[in-house]
Amino acid sequence: MIKSFEYKKIKFRFINYWNKKWKMGFFIKFSNLKINEGSTSINYSQQCFEGIKCSFFNKKFLVKLKKNSFRFQKTNKKILSPILSIFNFIIIIYNIIFINKKYIPNSKIGYLYIRPLLLGIGKNLGVKNSKKFFFLLYCCPVKNILNNKVFAITCFFEKNIKNLGSFKLGCNYITDIFNNYNIKINSFDDIIYFKNKFFEEASTSNLILIFKKKIITNFNKSILPGTNKSNILNFYKKKKYNILNKKISFNIINNSKILITCGTAVFIKNFKSILFKNKLVNYKNNFVIKYISLFLK
Repeated sequence: MIKSFEYKKIKFRFINYWNKKWKMGFFIKFSNLKINEGSTSINYSQQCFEGIKCSFFNKKFLVKLKKNSFRFQKTNKKILSPILSIFNFIIIIYNIIFINKKYIPNSKIGYLYIRPLLLGIGKNLGVKNSKKFFFLLYCCPVKNILNNKVFAITCFFEKNIKNLGSFKLGCNYITDIFNNYNIKINSFDDIIYFKNKFFEEASTSNLILIFKKKIITNFNKSILPGTNKSNILNFYKKKKYNILNKKISFNIINNSKILITCGTAVFIKNFKSILFKNKLVNYKNNFVIKYISLFLK
């Protein structure tokens, strides 16, 4: 049975080691990792990852790798880790898709979520760059996640470490872990980050506001751009919508007809209401995300 967005062990994953150079790498069946307690990935967050999805549609496997592969390389460089070539990165992903193809669901049900993960490992103690690295690529089948009834509260502080928001780093997600716990016990579904009079992003998702023949989305280098966002914007461009990249104020939020958020690879949510400074902004129920999802294969 396919779960919404939870870990499920499947048969194969790929691993590789770097010690002055990358090894050949190989596919394995066991899923537990054994790394030293002094690893920089554990002690100092020297790690990065990506999120890629592969779906099965019209007897073909569909996977988009261009943006993810470049972003993974960019993040490798940022954390001073060895760079895995784009060619090898893409070849490995196509191979892992092929040997795990029986786990790929139909696009109407879900997709295979692919996670490349790079970790600094080895016997380290001080704050310094690791001399050894470990690359892992594993997969999980997940359901399509389309949430049409989201009630969000606004949070008045910065989410990401300055200048690191556009990189897919584990340290950027600790704020969400803390906030997600607090909003759930207070009966909210999500949280929107608000800074210097402008709305930035919802949890780990990009904001997209829909007006009549106009789309407004946030453009900020501290926010991680997502494949879902670019796909949705391309969809609306074909529908002759005017796409505007600008800072999102409360006035824009209040006057928009529809507010949707999309994760970098997985989640698409349709907001029902937002609580901001004791003011409740309501949106009409609609099926825009289900409509969009039909065209985002």
